[in-house]
Amino acid sequence: MAVRYGVSENIASLFMHKIREGMKSSEANPMDGNVHVDEFVVGGKPGRSYDSKKKKVGCALQLTGDGKVRRFYSLKIKDFSSESLSVIFEKHISAQANITTDEWRGYGFISKNYQIKQIPFNKGLNFNK
Repeated sequence: MAVRYGVSENIASLFMHKIREGMKSSEANPMDGNVHVDEFVVGGKPGRSYDSKKKKVGCALQLTGDGKVRRFYSLKIKDFSSESLSVIFEKHISAQANITTDEWRGYGFISKNYQIKQIPFNKGLNFNK
């Protein structure tokens, strides 16, 4: 970035940190309305292996009334358990939200506190349009 914009590396680094801070969630305005939640892995070798280099992620996507993306949050999680997945709910999703997710069993315990509609897995194509 420093080379691209002709500024020093220190200025580029400072700018990067300010942008990240500005984008960070205050957690004061949880997502409501229609929210889609999913979990996945990123990195490592291609395929379904869960080697140590792959990072597990939970994400939540809030939609507008006409189905466009309003907000998106993702969070690195240690595993796909209810305990790990519940963090993104607690930090970013209102208990009044209408949540759609797949039938992963980790959402079962969470559904006691949230309105969750679970749809069949469909080979990972649940939320493709």
